[in-house]
Amino acid sequence: MREESRAVYREAIVEAAMRIFGRTGFHETKIADIATEAGVATGTLYNYFSSKEEIFESILDDGRACLAAALAEKASVEDPLARMREVVKVMFEFLEEHGMLFTMYMQLGANPMDLKRANDAGDEEFRQQLLGLLAGSIAEAGERMRPDFSAETLAWVFGGLIHGAITEWIVGGCQPGLRTRTDTIMELFLNGATPR
Repeated sequence: MREESRAVYREAIVEAAMRIFGRTGFHETKIADIATEAGVATGTLYNYFSSKEEIFESILDDGRACLAAALAEKASVEDPLARMREVVKVMFEFLEEHGMLFTMYMQLGANPMDLKRANDAGDEEFRQQLLGLLAGSIAEAGERMRPDFSAETLAWVFGGLIHGAITEWIVGGCQPGLRTRTDTIMELFLNGATPR
């Protein structure tokens, strides 16, 4: 019973923090603001998290785990090119749903003094999982892919297209529609940018 109660409080604090971070930004948020939004005393909040940085790290870790699980589900899509399309779609849908926090993460990541991630190993593990899924799909596609480049090189190129679309979306203010870029990514990767 006590563990269930702790989980409920923790979840309420995390959800409140997401709302506050989204409204006021990381730097402007105070721990007392999160406690008030969660409906708990500041002292109670400190029973669960030692700082707003720890709360934000928890949000990022939970989000990464959720995205990793969604991507892992797509590994069972039979056709490797359809699998790659589903990976892009899942990533873009996830980012659209969590755009404000993702943007904040990118901004904080640009200056390591702002927020030192305790779990950089988790970020690297996620990148390797994604790269492995893409490279494996490309290798499995066989003759449908160019043989003069390794599957890993092509996976990095594909990842670059994804990164470019995400960067454009962020610069544009995280407006709805990122998920509609899935077909563009696939078209550019498979057919290039030159006229056909």
